[in-house]
Amino acid sequence: MAYYDLWAVLWSWKREFTVAEFRSTFPSPRPNKVLHDMARKGLLEKVGWGKYRVNSPRRYLEVKFNVGDAYELVKKAGMDYAFTGPDAVFIWANGGYNVDRFFVFYPIHLKVRKDKLSRWERFFESRGRRFHVNGEPVSRTLFGTFYVLYPEDRFRSEEVEGFKVIPLDETLRVLQEEHILL
Repeated sequence: MAYYDLWAVLWSWKREFTVAEFRSTFPSPRPNKVLHDMARKGLLEKVGWGKYRVNSPRRYLEVKFNVGDAYELVKKAGMDYAFTGPDAVFIWANGGYNVDRFFVFYPIHLKVRKDKLSRWERFFESRGRRFHVNGEPVSRTLFGTFYVLYPEDRFRSEEVEGFKVIPLDETLRVLQEEHILL
């Protein structure tokens, strides 16, 4: 049984349960691992010692596709970057303008140094985050929150609300090229 199948069963069984209740109802060679893995995937939430709560589908989506955390993660990389494209517009507009995405398709566009590309890839892989390098063939279905990396030799950035973003004049050019700003 896949974790998602088990999640559906648990949702209709009990909303909160202990490891002992789980073990007595669902025989498993490693019940603690199953519950740990399901919590890591966002299907369950650990609410106490040996006690779990089943996340609703709505809560699961909130945990799985947390856009705020995805933006904050970029800061933790410790490497140079600049939000570009729709993200530059989003940040310069203080969140007042968001285009070409919704909660289950939310690409985050980042300029990164070409010589640091492999470090960025390792950074995102180590945190279980999906990414795509602009210009390379798409090798898997892109959904949820993911990063689009634009490797460049050099780029300019300015700090806005604690984030590095392409300069405003460059952001306005992007809007004009996309025929969003005439």
